[in-house]
Amino acid sequence: MTALRSLLTLIGRVGVGIILIAHGWQKLVTWGIPTTAENFGKVGIPFPQTAAWYSAVVELAGGILLILGIALPLVGLAVAIDMAGAIIFVHLPHGLFAPNGFELPLALGAATLAMSFNPGNWSIDHGLFGRRKDRRRAEGEQPDAQHRQPGDSY
Repeated sequence: MTALRSLLTLIGRVGVGIILIAHGWQKLVTWGIPTTAENFGKVGIPFPQTAAWYSAVVELAGGILLILGIALPLVGLAVAIDMAGAIIFVHLPHGLFAPNGFELPLALGAATLAMSFNPGNWSIDHGLFGRRKDRRRAEGEQPDAQHRQPGDSY
């Protein structure tokens, strides 16, 4: 069951990551930061130049990191903040449904946040940080307090 859960989580991370990469690429390369900032300013986003850079980098880099499974809690929080801004400043007045509603940024923000704090076993984060905990569990060791994770049951 763990392998299936990890596979399905990986599929979700790849799907959401591709969407984030596409939107980040669009802001950074296709439109460029000056045009993105101009458009952000037109819809009333504060500090449009800074917001354009934040949004473009978080979406592009965040999508890549989400797919690879690197720094996932930070990615989840950064994308959730980005999507909250998109909802509040752009999409909320248009209601829930696409094409202009807030359903896409809500789904992207919530999904990224959820997958970032439950990435499954197939992520670089798990490979770097999960194996030590898995090895201790397999050996029946009790971790000392500094290595205990929230939610660990020992």
